[in-house]
Amino acid sequence: MWKSLLIILFFPLFVFSQQNSGENFIGVTEQLVNENGVQNIYTTITPEINNGKQTLYEQTPNNPPFISDNNTTIRWLYTDPVSVGNHCAVSSNGNYNITAWDLNSKRVSFYGNLNSTPLWEYYVDPQVSTSSYVAISDTGGVIAVGSTKNIYLFNNSSSTPFFNLNLSTIPYAGTAGPVDITKDGSFFVGCEYGTDSSTIYGFNSSSTTPVWSFKVIPSTGAARVYGINISGNDSLLIANTYGVFYVLNTYTGQLIYEGLINPSSSSGTQAVQGISGDGNIIATVNYRGYVRVFQRSGSTYNLLWQHQEPPGSYYNWMYSVDISYNGDFIACGTLNFLSSSSYDGKVKVFKTASGGTPLWTYTGCGDNVVCVSLSKSGNILAAASYGALSHTTNDFYLFKTFTGNTPIFTINTPGSLYWCSTSHDGKTVVTSGKAVHARIMGNGGLLYNISVDTLLTSISNNQSLNPTDYKLSQNYPNPFNPKTVIKYVLPERGYIGLKVFNVMGENIATLVNRTQDKGNYEVTFNGESLPSGIYFYRLEANGKTINKKMILLK
Repeated sequence: MWKSLLIILFFPLFVFSQQNSGENFIGVTEQLVNENGVQNIYTTITPEINNGKQTLYEQTPNNPPFISDNNTTIRWLYTDPVSVGNHCAVSSNGNYNITAWDLNSKRVSFYGNLNSTPLWEYYVDPQVSTSSYVAISDTGGVIAVGSTKNIYLFNNSSSTPFFNLNLSTIPYAGTAGPVDITKDGSFFVGCEYGTDSSTIYGFNSSSTTPVWSFKVIPSTGAARVYGINISGNDSLLIANTYGVFYVLNTYTGQLIYEGLINPSSSSGTQAVQGISGDGNIIATVNYRGYVRVFQRSGSTYNLLWQHQEPPGSYYNWMYSVDISYNGDFIACGTLNFLSSSSYDGKVKVFKTASGGTPLWTYTGCGDNVVCVSLSKSGNILAAASYGALSHTTNDFYLFKTFTGNTPIFTINTPGSLYWCSTSHDGKTVVTSGKAVHARIMGNGGLLYNISVDTLLTSISNNQSLNPTDYKLSQNYPNPFNPKTVIKYVLPERGYIGLKVFNVMGENIATLVNRTQDKGNYEVTFNGESLPSGIYFYRLEANGKTINKKMILLK
């Protein structure tokens, strides 16, 4: 999610508490067992039987892989012996990340990109079996935490909170829930949840006295707040309980719009909902398998389209969602019930303007795709999954949305991943989880910091010819929109640079920066995120430089 935000859909120890008495709960719970002073958990999922027409599980063949000049790497990996990696968030500039460690040794840890040694850590109440929630400002200068009975704010330089609100001092207060923070860290939104109601609060970072409060007593489902997501320009936020979502003004708490997560059923979701950078596009997902996309019109939101993951004997779930800053791309993760006890998952990407038909689908994730996170432009998509119980599928996937459903990078962990977060430029992704599979009793945690190669290219090489000189061909097509092919010839092995510049001479893309063997190459450049205009591309090889001009016309 280009915006770092924090709610866990399935994580332990709390989801069972959100049920209303007599309610037929459909969702995810975790069982907690204490063994010799160490807590262990495993995940239980309750599906909803589909009494209507059954359909076969939808299998969409994945595209054949393309050859990628991909230098994506794991910067560092941290494995915790007893805690479980819960919510994590990366700053928009990609320089810092904050992770909540739950279950045992409960704490929040603040990291840079250099290594897995925390810059600081803060230990929270170990006696309370609830999750901690985290958020981080764009530069990483301010960190918000909601944990047990407290809401905290930290500077990135100190583990001593400069803001500490004890919810026990608020009448009828419950347990700290999700939080989110504005770009500059000067304002943030937190909440507390109880059995029958919850309250969402807006705070100036300089005062523990709320600027506003919004009481949540939903018309359907339990009252617990599962998600708070502030739009990229900080104007609006979307919050949700199991059955109802609310769009509020970030700074005043004014209710802009209220809607049902699932208008046709009492089943809802434990997922956080999606909102675009300006708040004009929102997307909700639910356990009947729907993603529903709305566009703002004055004081209301109108349904643009909806898409359902086709049900079988059970309703499949649309489990996670994120929206790119400009609202153009929507990404979703699914949980598919092959039977009551066997599962699969998918990643689906939509263009908002194209309606409810996916742009592409990636199948075979093995289990819940519990979190999806887009870069600001929507070009980079991260997806975290439980993965198959047999570990025959991956648990983490990276995609370049414009190239289709072939991942550019994957991780098969020894456990399951629960959360992921992407920097604005897509060059840093963090993902956290459990060291053993979510459906197996156990503990231990995982945290990956990943450096992403965001080059907008795919590369192929034909060495069947025997080139004798350096050549750089005119791109084709030219003018282009948004993709064009650049071909070049290398007569010998060497270190190659192929870069794109704007008319101001600024390097706006590095397409190749590596040693290559002699041969005939072609690179597909995608200018989807660039404005129309004249651009220049330059081949630098073994002391030789060749320049060409190309035109992007949208």
